[in-house]
Amino acid sequence: MKKIYLSIVFFLVIGTTTFAQSRIYTPTLRAPADNAISQMPDVLLDWDAVTGQGESITYDIQLAQSIDFSDAITVSAITVSAVQMSLLKFDELYFWRVRASDGISTSDWSAPFTFKVIPTVNITSPNNQTTQNPDPLIKWTKITGISNYDIQVDTAYSWATMASGTTIQLNDVFEVDENNAWAVGNSGTILHRTEGIWNISESGTTQNLLDVYFVDSNNGWACGAEGTILFYDGSAWTSMTSGVTTPLNGLYFSSANNGYAVGNAGVALKYDGTVWSTVNVGFALDIYAIFGLDENNIWVAGKTGNFSYYNGTAWANGIISNRDVYGLFALSTTNVWAVAKAGRIYNYDGSTWTEVPSSSTRDLNDVYFTNENNGFVVGNNGTLLNYNGSIWQTLASGSAQNLFGIHLPNPESGYIVGNAGVIIAYQGDGFNSDYLKSYTVDASTLEFRFSNLLFGRNHYFRMRARHQESISDWSTARSFVVVSNPVLTSPVNNSVNIALDTLVKWAALTGVVRYTIQLSTDEAFTDPFTYESGVNEYRFALDFHHDYYWRVNARHAGGISDWSPVFKFTTANDVTLVTPADNATNVVRLPRYTWQLIRGTEKYLVQVAKNNTFDDAEQYISTTDFHQTIYLLDPETAYYWRVKAIKGLDSTNWSPTRSFVTIGETAINEVGTLNLSLYPNPNNGLFSINAGTSNSRFDIEVYNLVGKKVFAESLVFSDGSPALTYDLRHLEKGIYLIKLQDGFQIVTRKLIIK
Repeated sequence: MKKIYLSIVFFLVIGTTTFAQSRIYTPTLRAPADNAISQMPDVLLDWDAVTGQGESITYDIQLAQSIDFSDAITVSAITVSAVQMSLLKFDELYFWRVRASDGISTSDWSAPFTFKVIPTVNITSPNNQTTQNPDPLIKWTKITGISNYDIQVDTAYSWATMASGTTIQLNDVFEVDENNAWAVGNSGTILHRTEGIWNISESGTTQNLLDVYFVDSNNGWACGAEGTILFYDGSAWTSMTSGVTTPLNGLYFSSANNGYAVGNAGVALKYDGTVWSTVNVGFALDIYAIFGLDENNIWVAGKTGNFSYYNGTAWANGIISNRDVYGLFALSTTNVWAVAKAGRIYNYDGSTWTEVPSSSTRDLNDVYFTNENNGFVVGNNGTLLNYNGSIWQTLASGSAQNLFGIHLPNPESGYIVGNAGVIIAYQGDGFNSDYLKSYTVDASTLEFRFSNLLFGRNHYFRMRARHQESISDWSTARSFVVVSNPVLTSPVNNSVNIALDTLVKWAALTGVVRYTIQLSTDEAFTDPFTYESGVNEYRFALDFHHDYYWRVNARHAGGISDWSPVFKFTTANDVTLVTPADNATNVVRLPRYTWQLIRGTEKYLVQVAKNNTFDDAEQYISTTDFHQTIYLLDPETAYYWRVKAIKGLDSTNWSPTRSFVTIGETAINEVGTLNLSLYPNPNNGLFSINAGTSNSRFDIEVYNLVGKKVFAESLVFSDGSPALTYDLRHLEKGIYLIKLQDGFQIVTRKLIIK
């Protein structure tokens, strides 16, 4: 029994000692996750709650910018497991940690987490180089914990398009110095920039030139299709013998006596200062790009990501990816960049190629770095990307053309070239012209509408966020071009047979206050008629058979747009007849003559005759697009008819003459089998119609002498029904025509109201 007692006491002692030594657990950090980026200045720091022996749990939190927490700000005795920060600095790295206390013991500090505050504003709309009205709406992603956003818009920017003097595709560019640059392109095009102007330089070839490289101002080379290689000696371009006929896509020279040209089917040529000779780079696929650090460190790459590296002794090849590689740039043997099809970018660290997110899906055609923290890539559809040392981000290029070549020999100057002769020059920071517009909006705002922007100009805009302790970087600039002029829509250009009161229209623009419309009878608008409209349409009052030219511009408080391209139309010169058809037979003896309406016409003159000279013509005036005969024509007789339109003293030509033959007496529909009686007639406007024993539905129409319908109604006669009575006493006294139709037969009667 004694041994058992001693064992129980030992257990109690050990158990009490262990319980007394237990400590409160260290909190586990939750959010933001370790190494999180783009956090808000008022980020919420969150951790898991813990339990302890004491009655209440409190937490201490430390926030620092030094990893050793030597500059930490400590918030103590927090009773909740999350705390909201405020006024953190943009684009700064922070460290944070938490410990817990239950009033009896205090935990260790948690392992620190790091996060980085968002560097700037993320603009979401509009997309780069879209066409906008003069009042475009911009949008961005919300940043919390700030007081304001700053917005700038300007026509001046780091990159600006230049006049190249050509619309031919340019494929590569090389700046020798600030006063001497070269660009090459299709059809043997070579441009030389001196004294601030690009001029055409004679190349001596019509082959497409794909790359250009200069060692100094007196030693330059260009290469291209059909194995073309040209040499520039400081005064003129001359052809060199390459020994191949395949396209040559790229050049690299370490000196005037050591260079390479690469091309399709794995062709690689080495220049020794005198001749070009072939070398084997290790693969036979198309080579699109070459770059060298010096004569002992050269990279080539091309089809399906194949590459090869020359170390001064031999070429060793490998695979970057499965994408065609179009551009290479090496900062060192352990920092090489490759750009490829479909927006792919790869970086080589000396042993492995790694894909880097590019923020683009466009084909990327060339790459250039000014230093390890500042690189640029150009590609299709105006793509321009910038590497800031950590990420690639989209810049505004100011063009929507495909961009093929870039050269930036220093951070102060350089050029981009591309399709349609586009040349884009680097010109510093931008946002520094007299036109600069600056705005500040409240933190709750997520969109802003510009106003009165210049017509036809490229505009660039950027944003930043601020609070009382910090201002973010400016966002990367986006660009858009404001419409240069209204776009005419109708009538379409070169339309004919246009009405006299034609309504012209154009695409509506927002952000304008007025449109000016000019109408002229000559294309030079020597003495035009000028009109104003607040909407995107205007109705003219015109004359017959004229050629008219019209154009439109728009204006707002900031300026006037260019005139739209000129549209032409021709007004009608004759009437288009409809019924009776030409050479029709068995036409009822009370025909209705119809034609196509010409809007703006005051009236029509109708002539009906028994001969095509119209010597015996009966003439009628109509203000509508028809005339109804009210007297029976002769049976089985040929008639001729024509119409002209009249407006004031102006009229069209006579329409082409039509003829028809009336129906015979024995089969005349006006008599037919309908037993119609109208009584009394004449009358005072009150009369009856009786169809005998018919059992059918009829349509009744009443016309005056000029053919205008003054009454219409549907009626039903039943066997034995009484006559139907009509009251037309509201009509003026005169002669009218009543037409009764059952779908098969037509009966007409003259009605006299006195």
